[in-house]
Amino acid sequence: MPTTELAAPLPTRTLDASRSWLLAQVALLTLSALLLYWAFEGTDLDRQLAHMLFDPERGIFPLRNTWFLEAVMHKAAKQVTYVLVAASLYVCWQGWKGRLRWLPPRNALLAALGMVAIPLATSTVKLLTARYCPWDIVDFGGYAPYLGLFEAAPAGIKAGQCFPAGHASTGFLWIVWAVALRPAGLRAARGALLAGLLAGAILGTARMLQGAHFLSHTLWTLWLAWAASVSLAVAVRAELAAGERSTA
Repeated sequence: MPTTELAAPLPTRTLDASRSWLLAQVALLTLSALLLYWAFEGTDLDRQLAHMLFDPERGIFPLRNTWFLEAVMHKAAKQVTYVLVAASLYVCWQGWKGRLRWLPPRNALLAALGMVAIPLATSTVKLLTARYCPWDIVDFGGYAPYLGLFEAAPAGIKAGQCFPAGHASTGFLWIVWAVALRPAGLRAARGALLAGLLAGAILGTARMLQGAHFLSHTLWTLWLAWAASVSLAVAVRAELAAGERSTA
């Protein structure tokens, strides 16, 4: 792909639209982070919801080992995601080479990086936090205490690695396409956003039903995927103004 295509200056109107969109995203990310922190650190909502899925008489999450949730929604869904990401990376390669009018080269790079970086970022944050899965917590028959977002693990107990939600990130990673497809038009971008939200919500809910994650784990994973998508868009200088590029 010619380097001149990457270096071509964008029209002033396009730059202004991109800046406006970015400012709106930063504002929304900041507000949503504050709301998430207040909702889950200022209340006991996580545990209240988890108690609804827990059987205190048996001391277990009844749906933890159900075939559909474990074999299909957990293991099989992961394998399907690998295949879809591999196919999408090929599409990104075609866009990077300038063969797709609806996917500019920098946006193809954004989508490719995002699909890889979002799960990696989720795994990295897991190593930096100490939160446990619901089934590990004393309230639900486990051994560990319920920890706040910035609390450290107690002495003598290995730190938890259950926050954010790794499985949900394999669904929310598709949100990067909602940013990458903006030049193709708002309909395409919104369709990608809806797909990413549904995939992440379904996969995240499945693990919550099993007792593997709290609701806050899933919602913070969504926030992380969103923040990573916007940050990468800035880093690669993707086209962000909503357009009407042909999909031919």
